[in-house]
Amino acid sequence: MDIQLRQATKEQIDTIMNVYIRCKHDLDEKGLLQWNDQYPSRDYFKEEMDNGNLYVLMVDGEVAGSATLNEWQSPEWSEVPWELRNEWVIHALFLDPLQQGNGLGTIFMKKCEELAGEKGYESIRLDACSRNTGANSLYEKLGYEYRGSVYFTSKPEGHQEYRCYEKAVTL
Repeated sequence: MDIQLRQATKEQIDTIMNVYIRCKHDLDEKGLLQWNDQYPSRDYFKEEMDNGNLYVLMVDGEVAGSATLNEWQSPEWSEVPWELRNEWVIHALFLDPLQQGNGLGTIFMKKCEELAGEKGYESIRLDACSRNTGANSLYEKLGYEYRGSVYFTSKPEGHQEYRCYEKAVTL
């Protein structure tokens, strides 16, 4: 199996959207209302792609997932007692439900960590919906440290708590 993390290209936007929609439907069916029509959206993905921040996980030449990797941090994170510096941030990470359950989530995260190290970052930060136990357990299993929770009032009631994590990047 050939697995690579690459910057997304304009030709991939429709495929990224198709995979994202499958993920959103899967999360919605599980009662995880973490994404809506405003975020992430096609415009969001296009803007991040134009800025060079949108990456795709390619498995045997096909888009299996996507993530935005950049330095932007949500204002809600300002109260979190972060311990590490020189951080890269993961946003809107998703893996095709058709590809889940075979270790690709772990590989995807490790590829993000490797790329962060190659780019000179010393740590990675991210958040995950507190109700998304699968994502939270994956991050904790991979050594991400829980630093506190934030609340996004833009999310539906009962779905506003997000757990914040960080991990040192090692080369």
